[in-house]
Amino acid sequence: MLFRSQTLTGFQQKIISTITSQGYWQGSIDSLLPAEAVDQLLCRGQQLSQQLSQQLEQQDHSHSNTVALNPSEILNDINNWVIYQAGLNEQLLKIAHHYIRLPVAYHGAEIRLSRAVPGRLDWTGPRVPHYDAEEGQIYPMLKAVLYLSDVTENTGPFTLIKDGHPITLPGKPGTLILADTSLTLHHGMPLRHGKRSVLFWTYTSRRPHYPHRCIIWPHSHWAVRQMTSSLSANQQQVARWREAFLMVLCPVKYHPLPGLNLMIRDRNNLV
Repeated sequence: MLFRSQTLTGFQQKIISTITSQGYWQGSIDSLLPAEAVDQLLCRGQQLSQQLSQQLEQQDHSHSNTVALNPSEILNDINNWVIYQAGLNEQLLKIAHHYIRLPVAYHGAEIRLSRAVPGRLDWTGPRVPHYDAEEGQIYPMLKAVLYLSDVTENTGPFTLIKDGHPITLPGKPGTLILADTSLTLHHGMPLRHGKRSVLFWTYTSRRPHYPHRCIIWPHSHWAVRQMTSSLSANQQQVARWREAFLMVLCPVKYHPLPGLNLMIRDRNNLV
């Protein structure tokens, strides 16, 4: 099993025990990644957020108030690979493995930019409280939420609901939240003003209940191989786990081309 011979540090043990007892851990990304890597990641993430902001400004509020970075935009610019590769940081993978207690599967990276709606709160999409299950997982999972902008109580903080009470988690750029969103009810709080930019990484086991849902999201096998060719054997294995599933498992209602996500109705929402 991956990392079996590796001993957790006291800090890593604290993160896992906090997630286990509270459902989440909140800290800073620079406590897990080297300072240079953090600077590069935040700088690139904020540049991409500005591009998304320009895209969002061109849309009417009745059309959409959230835009996401297309996976092809990550793949087609090598400077953007840091967004994908940072989620494969060995410390993050080690924490995910020891929390999930099964070989880890990495589901890629996503940047989402949301804005406030004038005169009302937007309770649609991922702002509706929900649980995550990704591709029909029956084991624990881990969602990493990295703030790329200053997130206050009024700009849509990631929110957990425990015992019927909301726990809002504001933070500065670089704030990292690790949560088991399959066990904890959660959502993005509607924005009262301004914009919010967040980077997500998702980790599950490699034993999905419905393997046919794992084939087409979010990159093709070729794309993943491209972006991980310079990484360690362990990182490549975690990223390339989908290659173990045959394309014939993909039913008609799923588009059979890798890299596309045309699921009809029953795919779980991402946060």
